[in-house]
Parts: sequence; structure tokens; C-alpha cells
Amino acid sequence: MLPLSLDQGMIDQIAHEFDLRAPNKEGLRQLIFHLTGTFDPTEPLVMDMATGSGKTYLMAAAVEYFRRQGMHNVMIVTPSLVVQNKTVQNFSYGSLRYVGGFPTPPEVVSPDSYEAWRGKQVGSPLEVATDPSMVFIFNVHQLVAPKKTHTSSTGTLDGQRTKIRTFQEDSGSLYEYLTELDDLIVIADESHLYGSKAKAFNQALKDLQPAATIGLTASTTDADNVIYHYPLYKAISDGYVKTPVLVYRKSGYTGKDAEERQLRDAMSLLRNKEAAYKEYRNDHPDVRQIQPALLVVCKNVEHATDIADLLRGPAYCNDTHAVLQVDNEHDNEATRRLLDNLDHEGSPIRVVVSVDKLKEGWDTKRIAVMCTLRAMASEVLTQQTMGRGLRLPFGNRTGNDRIDQLEILAHTSFEELLNDEDILQTFGLDGAVDDSTTATDILKDEAPIAGVDREGAVERGPIAPSTATTDDAGKEPRPALEPQSAEPQPPEPTVRSHGLEDDEEIEVATPATPIVVKINPDYAGTTFLFPSSTMQRSDSVFELKKIRNDDVKAAAKRVTDTGEVLHRKKLVVSEADNEIKTERVEDALVASDQVDKKEVAKELTSSVIKLGKLTQNQANLTQLTERIVPEFMKAADIDDWTEKAKVSALAELEQLIVDKLKAHASSLQTETTINPIELPIDQEFSLPVGEDILDLVGDDEQSEFKVRKYYGQWAKGLFPVASFDSWSGEYLLAMMLNYSEHIQWWKRLYRHEGASIAYSTRDNYYPDFVALDTDGTYWIIEGKAESGREDETVKKKREAASDLVTELISEPKFKDSTWGYLIAYETDVRTAQSWSDLKSMAQPVVRERYDD
Repeated sequence: MLPLSLDQGMIDQIAHEFDLRAPNKEGLRQLIFHLTGTFDPTEPLVMDMATGSGKTYLMAAAVEYFRRQGMHNVMIVTPSLVVQNKTVQNFSYGSLRYVGGFPTPPEVVSPDSYEAWRGKQVGSPLEVATDPSMVFIFNVHQLVAPKKTHTSSTGTLDGQRTKIRTFQEDSGSLYEYLTELDDLIVIADESHLYGSKAKAFNQALKDLQPAATIGLTASTTDADNVIYHYPLYKAISDGYVKTPVLVYRKSGYTGKDAEERQLRDAMSLLRNKEAAYKEYRNDHPDVRQIQPALLVVCKNVEHATDIADLLRGPAYCNDTHAVLQVDNEHDNEATRRLLDNLDHEGSPIRVVVSVDKLKEGWDTKRIAVMCTLRAMASEVLTQQTMGRGLRLPFGNRTGNDRIDQLEILAHTSFEELLNDEDILQTFGLDGAVDDSTTATDILKDEAPIAGVDREGAVERGPIAPSTATTDDAGKEPRPALEPQSAEPQPPEPTVRSHGLEDDEEIEVATPATPIVVKINPDYAGTTFLFPSSTMQRSDSVFELKKIRNDDVKAAAKRVTDTGEVLHRKKLVVSEADNEIKTERVEDALVASDQVDKKEVAKELTSSVIKLGKLTQNQANLTQLTERIVPEFMKAADIDDWTEKAKVSALAELEQLIVDKLKAHASSLQTETTINPIELPIDQEFSLPVGEDILDLVGDDEQSEFKVRKYYGQWAKGLFPVASFDSWSGEYLLAMMLNYSEHIQWWKRLYRHEGASIAYSTRDNYYPDFVALDTDGTYWIIEGKAESGREDETVKKKREAASDLVTELISEPKFKDSTWGYLIAYETDVRTAQSWSDLKSMAQPVVRERYDD
């Protein structure tokens, strides 16, 4: 039995940290439940998870759960090099594909990198709770025993198999190390490929002698020990993936130009998707800037090459770089790089042409249209291939069918589809409907598609997005939808269809033109650097920027100047002894010698440096001379410095530094990194399509105010138009900034600009405004509801902003500027008569400038 316990509190915490969907959270609970019981460690506990439902996040959450319960070693077995490389990225901190949520990033060991394991071998063999997980990621081909154990070339498969078994002088044999672990948990990704029929692969997993084996797949068999089942139709119904829609022409595609016509239809569907995505991105600038793509599935390599050449031509994409062919003969490093970067902004790919190769491990959110050509009439589209198009491009359902549906363009006619007893298997839709659904049910449910009879289209799918445009947890915002009807609705079908008449044309949508807002002419060319920050766990040396001004002031208040004491004795003549003696009389208190203020500052600085426990670098020296010592002397209740006061000050400041050093050494620290962002990003921006500019409303016209609408004209705004999420917390604050004689200009901050401040290693927030006052101070301003005054998260944000203002003193790009931070609570905004009033109420954090 494994040393694991079922801890629901830990599951809840990890689910929150990894932002797990409800089915994945339940899957994690079921997995831990079964692992705490009796099982055969070499027989996989299989989790049947729909393609696109988030298996990778469940896998990562399980690895973290094991770590917190003392099991640090996990082997993830993948079916191919493609999946292996993707999985390495998922677990490698700093990768664009990294799965966030780990408080301590795992160490990754793969065929390309043994460093983490070797470091463990030469380090302490003892594991502690704070140690990271050691995640070994290999594809199953590399774990099969080599034919020739003396093979040394890692360029061959046998060479890779040999490498893992070869004894290294500095670390030993990795394979032997793995088999001797008593806590190795094996996670078999796409476990249906390692079943009993795949004898070599199946044996390779058993040879590892794991403490437990977990299988993840969307394709189970009756022989599998399935412990959790989350089918595709449930994922569709729950709104976690797109709704598949079969699109077909009444008579199918026939004749010599059948494929050309089908591809033209596919491109028309793609263009409509492109228009819908563009409109949505423009309306929601905070979301990922992702583009839709078309996947064309061909019969063989020769067929795929012909189709790719055709699609690059002027009648289709008219761009040689827009079409990517991926098959056994087009699988070089350049192709893999283009495929790997498909979701990156700026990818030139619009169409991917494949030979059903992209079955597992290709996690993209771009596929919006799929096309199976007539040449595949005898073939089927596997669920794994169809699953490449199921992922939601913006993370959640949008309420727009053009985005929330995957359109699968069939080559067959209506009659052929109707008579196809295996229609679900033919298009990879097995599992996408319940057992009672037939081909007739699917084909009679007509779904509207973009460009074809859009009149009367309805928003589909169960959707429950957040209404907030700013999310403290740093997640992508979920745009609000119109309220759903309160009347009971019948369940939506999980697979739909749309038939086209033979002569019907798919009309390509024309995107609407949005209103463009340009920067205020008075501020044309104005830019500034915003100190965006990130926070990481660190065991780095202590830095003086971590000492807050409040602590410096508290230490300074303990400085005393009690003066010098003169002990007095008088001379007494003793007649009896015939001698002169001394007799103690009352002490006399006299003023201590005066000391020059600059000399005190110099000695305070020198004493801290001479402690010997502080790293001597320019950043610490700047913090000491430009902030800590001046603030300390200013806060001390000393008008005229004396020798006695100086001694007291030296003792108090040294004690403050020593206490902070001890606290640092005994706790896990975080390191904040400043990432300057130049704002505004551009000198103009576009309003969401259909949005107009509303006239400003007076401060007594709250009933006229509309949330997230655009108002103008703002004379002192860098841009004359801005939108707001609240009345008193933002709109009235903007009014105050706009009409204050002490403000030069202000700018509304939007999430997509990236102006965020980290207040933990996982969490950041986005302030509402930056304003430049007439004294040259840049103010970071956040409007808050009154309830935030006692909120612990708000307090953490303020502390983080206070630390940020402090750190900017020693940041080269900010050393010549002054920054402040202010939380404007709604009551203060309504009560304050001016910007000066608001500052006095808010008790802001601001960099002090000290006189010599």
C-alpha cells in the first residue's frame, strides 16, 4: 500500500492552485481514493478522459499531490517523441507551455537532460517536504530493452535505450536507479497504446517495477481497469470543449473537381471563423490573440503533398508559408518547430495538411474547421484526430456559435451519412453522444453556421463565465454574456449538423469597422515605463530593499539621547586617619558632545556594511544611502545629534538589520523582478465593434452611467476615451484626476497592456490608473469598494505595491523618477473635494526625497 492518504482539503487547495475544472478535480479525488486501497502496481488504474478535457492539468495536479504526501518520483511515459517534447515543456518552468500551479517547480529528467538527476545523486540523498518532484519523461520506445547493450550512439533508438541503462561514474545507471525506487509512480499517457497486445511496450512499463501505474486515455477497452470515466459527450454538454457540427452538401462532393470544391467550402468556413475571431478579439482585448486554422486530413503522403500544393495557390491561401504539411516524410525539425509554435501570436500557418498523423500530443486551440476528403472514403477519422479541434480557443465558451463550434466538412452526401451505421466512428465522434443517439438524430438537428442562414441563430451551450474584466488571480478574463432565460430548456445536442444545397454558396462575412481612438493631441508621443513585476520563490541572499520604511521608522523611534553622566566625588579630610578621602555625591547630567549630522549618516552606513552579513553590491548600497539611513535619521526624535544619540542610533539600526537577516534565513523567501513595460502600447486603439463613444456624465448622474462603455472626451487623459468597471471606484476617480490642477495627465490601464503587480508567486493584479502629478510623481492608483478596507488580499496588494515603490529606488531605469501607490476607496472618492484631499485620506505609499 502506498504511503498516501485521501486529504480532501489538500485536493481542494491543489484544485484551486491549478485552476482545475470540476471533472478533473473529481478525477483527482477518485485517483487518490483508489491509490489508497489495494491494487496491482503493474496494472494501470485507467482514467478515461475525453480528448480536450484537460488531462495534462490533472496529471500535473496529481504529481503535486504526490509531492505533498512525500512521494517525489514520477515517471511519465509518452507514446511518441512529439508527445514527449510537449510533456517536457508542460513541466519545465519558464516554458511557454508550462502548467502553472506548482509552488515548487518540478525537476525534469528526459533523454536530452539528465542534469537534475545527476545533481540529486551528488547532493543529499535525504528528501524533505520542500523538495521538488523529480519527473522523468521518456517515450515508451526508449524504455524497451535494447537489442545490443553495447550500442553507444545516442543518434539511434537503440542508442537511446542503451543510454538510460549505461553506468555513469558520477551518477550510476538511471534505469537501475528507477527500478530500485520504492515510490516510483508511472503515469502512462495515451495508455491504450501500451495494452497487452503491445507486448514490448507493456513489458517495458512492468520492468520499471513501479509502486503504481496510472493510465490516461480517451480510448479504453473492456479489459481496462477504468476507475474514472468522463466521456466526450459530457465534456461537450458541460461546455468544456466545442460542439462538433457535421457540414455536408446534399449530394456530397462528386465529379473531377470534387476535392477543389470541398476545399473552397472549407476555406469559406475558415474565413468566416477568422472574421468571428477577429471581432471577438477586438471586443475582448484581454484574451489570447489567437487565429483559427483549418485541418485537412488526406489519405497518404502523396495525396497530402498534392493538396498542400493546391492550397498554397492563388485560388486558396495564395501564400507558400500559410500551409503546413505534416506526415512521415514532412517531420523535420523545421516542421516540428512550426507545429509547436502554431498557437503563438504571429504564426503564419492558416492550414495544416496531415495524413491522420496528428493523433496524440498536439495540443492546439486553433483548429476551427476540419475537412475529410473523398479520397478517405474507406478510412475513418479517429477521435484523437478529431479531438485536435475540440479545444476552446479562448479557454471558455463565448456564446458565439462561430467560435464555440467545430465544423467538420464531410465529403459524403446526406443519404450516405444517413445510411452510415458507423457515422460516429467515421468522423471520430464515438463518445460524443450518448448510446441512444442515431445518425437520424444528428442529421435532423440543423445547426446554423457562419455565412449560411444566420437568421434566427441562437447562442448554444451551458455557459457560466465571470462578469469581471479584471481577475485578481491573473487568469484570462471571461466576458459576460446576456442573462439566460429562466425557463427550463431542453438539453442541447452534443453533435449537430448542417446541410447545404448543392448550389448553395457560403457567404463570407465582412467584418465591421470599429471606431479608432487616437492619443490626445496635447500628449502625442508621450510614453512612460510602468514597473510591472513578477514574483518567484528564491533562496537568494538578503537584500535591503526587503526592509520596509515602517520598520525603519519603528527602529528610529527607539533612539535616545540621555546625555553624558558625570560621577562626582568630594574630598573629605579624616582627622582620625590623618588623610584625605573621597565621598560619592550626586551625579551630574551634562550634554553630550555635538556630532555633525553628515558624520552620523556616514557612521550608520559604515556600521551596516561592516556587519559582514550583508552582500555588498550597488543595489544594497543605494538602498542604504538613499533610503534607509536618511529615513532612519528623519524618523529619530533627535534635533541635534550628539555622541550619545549616535551610539544609540548605531545600536538600533544594527539590531534592525540583524533581525531582518535572521528572519530571512529562517523563512522561504520570494524574489521580485521588475519588468518595465512601455505604455501606451500604441498611439491609438480600436473600440469593440459596434461600440460608440458616449458623452461624459456629471458626478450627480450615476443613473446614466453604464459599466464598461466608452466615455469621452477627457481633456487630461492620455487618450480622450476610456471605459470603467464601476461608478465611484473608477469613473468618479477619473473625473477627479481630469479636473485637478495638480495632475498633468492620467491613463486608464487595461489588462491586455500587461501593467500588473505581483503580490505572491501565483497572483498578480492590475491597477486601474497611472497619473503624473505636477510635482513629477507617477501615481499607481487602484479604485476599491469599501469592503476592501479589511480584506486580507487587498492588504497583501498594498504591501506588494509598497515593496515595489521601495525597490524602484535601486532599479536603474527608475532611479530618476518618483513613484507612489494609492488605493482609492469609494467612500474617500465621494468625500474628497480634491486630489490633495484624496491623498491625505488614502495614506499613500510614495518615495521620499531627502535633503542633505
